[in-house]
Amino acid sequence: MSLRIVNKQKMVSVDTRAVRRLVGAVLDEYGRADSDVTVLFADDSFLHKLNLEYRGIDKTTDVLSFAMMEGDESTISPDAESVLGDVMISVERAAVQARRYRKPVGHEILKLVAHGVLHLVGFDHASTSERNRMRRIENRHLRAVLDQA
Repeated sequence: MSLRIVNKQKMVSVDTRAVRRLVGAVLDEYGRADSDVTVLFADDSFLHKLNLEYRGIDKTTDVLSFAMMEGDESTISPDAESVLGDVMISVERAAVQARRYRKPVGHEILKLVAHGVLHLVGFDHASTSERNRMRRIENRHLRAVLDQA
């Protein structure tokens, strides 16, 4: 795995070792251990601009994922680029949500990272059952990373 972490914010200190462990564990579980991923930490205004530009939604969001390849992986050539995609996290939004859920902001950031990477490997949450499945997987990976800390 090649993981690039970009921090464009100064509000919160990000535990990059925990981010590496988390991304690695998710990619490994879904057979993408040799993929390249970028995780970017920014503020609400940055995510707001991206959300408007790419999704047509004029408000901020907590996490955006941009997969390089989408669809049925069986049609992707084995020689295809190993770049899986990018995950963008709003640490401002993470801080608001952490207060709401009475969790440390670092936990919320890691949960959003897991969520974003799950989108990169093909998960979606269009239905309640998909959303619940993603949450269970996010929480399992979050607990495993926090237990290693």
